[in-house]
Amino acid sequence: MKICVIGAGGWGKNHIKTLDKLGALYGIIDYSKDTLDSYKNINSHCQLFGDIESSLDKNFDGYIIATPAETHYSIAKQLLSHSKNILVEKPVCLTSKDAEELYELAKSNHCFIMGGHLLLFHPAFLKIKSLIDSDKIGNVLYIYSNRLNFGKVRSHENAMWSLGPHDISLLLFFCKNFPEKINYNGFELLGRKIEDSSVSSFVFPGNIGAHIYVSWLHPFKEHRFVVVGEKGMLVYEDSSEKKEILFYDKTVNQDKMMTLNDKGSNKVEYESGYPLDTQLNFFIKSIESKSNNLDNFKLSINVVKILESLKG
Repeated sequence: MKICVIGAGGWGKNHIKTLDKLGALYGIIDYSKDTLDSYKNINSHCQLFGDIESSLDKNFDGYIIATPAETHYSIAKQLLSHSKNILVEKPVCLTSKDAEELYELAKSNHCFIMGGHLLLFHPAFLKIKSLIDSDKIGNVLYIYSNRLNFGKVRSHENAMWSLGPHDISLLLFFCKNFPEKINYNGFELLGRKIEDSSVSSFVFPGNIGAHIYVSWLHPFKEHRFVVVGEKGMLVYEDSSEKKEILFYDKTVNQDKMMTLNDKGSNKVEYESGYPLDTQLNFFIKSIESKSNNLDNFKLSINVVKILESLKG
């Protein structure tokens, strides 16, 4: 399986490193000659290109688009027009109209397409999903995610567009539906016309409530995900050193007195692993099997639809 990565800086270098480890890195495209030169000895079969056009006749099985978000649509359309399988980093496009056009183009050209929503392949979130599906916590009542840090301040996108796609993809993954209600509150903390912090709330079918709190102007790093159910609660904090999933045996008896039951918490064991390895193996296997299951990209389109619907 021969995969080519477009965009060798930023997150692209992680795709390059992982594909090389998996033995599937056969091409790198970047407009910067200096960047390309840094990979000239990466392995004996990886070809380097300064543009996409010169790679199209090299029979790559798939491409990964790891360029800035504003270029995703044009690059993906070019590749799909040449019947190439693609993985597009998040957000897959800046408008849902463009994303839906890519979806239809992939179908008509019999291509596989998926979005780069890494947390859908994270072992902790896959474990949480299996616990929910096995009725460990009963019906889900509420989900929330905090993604906070004193981090990189963006100038071309607000905090929700920059940080939120991770958490929106998880809400869609766990709730299995598009939200019925969406509310957004953004805050321009640095006095620019870009919101540096925001709280978005959602109501999903089944009356499942949710919120996402994102900020790059926060005193400490916190990546926390909480699922509250009728029969218990699950917590995972990716920013913690232990990276544990905790099950809180806390319930409410809805009798006349609304009594609370608190039986403490315990750690949930799960298999560790690298989500990028899992994601890229999924991409490769989907190409090998000629998969026409584009559910991942449908979810990616819905992520963009939600981002579009948020004020700011």
